[in-house]
Amino acid sequence: MTYSYPLTSLYGDYIRSVIGVLFMGTPLYFSMGTIFLTVIFGGLTLLFLVFGIRTGIRHVTVVEASADAIATVGPLGRRIAWGDVVKVDLKYFSTRREKTGKGWMQLKVWSGSGSLQVESNLEGFDQVAAKVATAAFQSGAEMNETTVENFTAMGVTVDLPEEDDG
Repeated sequence: MTYSYPLTSLYGDYIRSVIGVLFMGTPLYFSMGTIFLTVIFGGLTLLFLVFGIRTGIRHVTVVEASADAIATVGPLGRRIAWGDVVKVDLKYFSTRREKTGKGWMQLKVWSGSGSLQVESNLEGFDQVAAKVATAAFQSGAEMNETTVENFTAMGVTVDLPEEDDG
């Protein structure tokens, strides 16, 4: 299956990036004579510019979850075979103090040679997370308690293969 980040879920990030570049770039332009202000506003402008580039990369990235691997196809593409998964981390970031439903999740999958990361605004994130959880449990990948709790909170259930006792 192929999944992508819908433009509607990235609008906010694009807007934040443009506003940040404008609000920090304008004082940068007028502070070119003062080294201290140039460094401060230049650094902040660069931060928002990098955030915008990162959002653009997510916009053109496609996530493929096949029977044998998970892959991101795009400028920073990476492929991890399900059997090579050594660690999985699923984090929940709340935007409210109560941690009730408002927020986003970040799923990071490691292999021996690298990692890939997807966020919950990916269309089909639940299906990708379920496939990653299944692969992680089957291969005995490292997962912390929070990751297992987050999978459970998402309603991800894993059907492990039956072990033969004899």
